Amino acid sequence: MRAILPPWTDPDPILHARLGDVIDPDRKVLAALERITPLSGKRIADVGTGIGHYPMLLARHTGRTYGIEAQPELLEAARLRAGQAHQPNIRIVEGEPESLPLRDEAVDVVLHGLIEADDACLPAIAEAMRVLRPGGRLIVMGYYGRDDVGALLDPEVVRIAHEATQRRTGWWLRHAFKIKVVHARFDLHDEATAQELLIRLYGDRGRAFLATPHKTSLELKLGLYHRARS
Repeated sequence: MRAILPPWTDPDPILHARLGDVIDPDRKVLAALERITPLSGKRIADVGTGIGHYPMLLARHTGRTYGIEAQPELLEAARLRAGQAHQPNIRIVEGEPESLPLRDEAVDVVLHGLIEADDACLPAIAEAMRVLRPGGRLIVMGYYGRDDVGALLDPEVVRIAHEATQRRTGWWLRHAFKIKVVHARFDLHDEATAQELLIRLYGDRGRAFLATPHKTSLELKLGLYHRARS
């Protein structure tokens, strides 16, 4: 979810819950994760879990899922949701990407929504590799671009996404990641929700988009950038 959110997005649990309903409502990301690596019975860490969106979706299939979050408001909401769901295999813990609250080789899969195509994120990648078992996999959920949603985003965000995913020269490939593109969607069928969310998130670009005839389902291409630990 955070892949297409502007940096000024509020750490508002209600906002994040609503976005969880309209971004990738068909759960294509989950299907794509399974194609990258089987998740059944695995130990998984979801870094930047927000309100625990992916731990909640994965709970019935995984051995244990750790939702790791640093924002106090989101951390509290994730803990509340996990408690209400009565899923004993979910653990919500506080932690930063560069200092994960897990021992060495603790998990089979690290899902990450906070790593970007920037050398400043290399320490977070190294930390994710530390907590992975040999043969485990780091999967970064990011923005791929070349879609309808690009019109709402800052042009610099779109440019970086394009450059980072270029064949042979892109940042992800240069850092040993493989790329799987997920053809998801941003569901805007509820006009009131579209008006509220797009203006709140994208400001003038959201207003301009809504002022013209527009689709009620925007094509959204997400990248699953994945790398195995040797």
